Amino acid sequence: MTRKMAFASVMTALTIVCLYGSVVLPAGKIALFAITSLCVLITHAECGTRFSLVQYVASAIIGALIVPFKFQIILFALFVGYYPIIKSYIERIGILWLEWLVKILFFNAVFIVLYFLLQNILLSYINLGAVLDFALSHLSVVIIATEIIFVLYDYMLSVLASYYVNEIKEKLKFIH
Repeated sequence: MTRKMAFASVMTALTIVCLYGSVVLPAGKIALFAITSLCVLITHAECGTRFSLVQYVASAIIGALIVPFKFQIILFALFVGYYPIIKSYIERIGILWLEWLVKILFFNAVFIVLYFLLQNILLSYINLGAVLDFALSHLSVVIIATEIIFVLYDYMLSVLASYYVNEIKEKLKFIH
């Protein structure tokens, strides 16, 4: 139990460093942001759902306090942070086409909630300029692009998880 908590704490710190780096560093922003999902996924693989949820919540709260640009925290809190946990349960279905259907339906449900949250709450107080106006006026293009990005994100998360399990996990062996 103590080792799992320590591991989850270290992964929380790494998640915060990546969230912060995804805002302030000049290069590698997307990669650092993607690593935050990998951190939660590794904690889930090593320590289970409870510790990965604690890591996710702690990272979201600490990130909200110290990361200067809040959009990454919003994305982390509303999707990227907990998706690896959801993904692991969806992939237990065992039927590939059904897994993808559930993943895409889940993503679309989160996307709709995020859209209405941005549209009705956050955007009424913030003027984000021409880029957001363009995105909202070309919503069908944005939806298609986000679906493609989601599929690529999910695939890359699977590749990285497989690499971790097959190459790295055996070399670490310090949790169990």
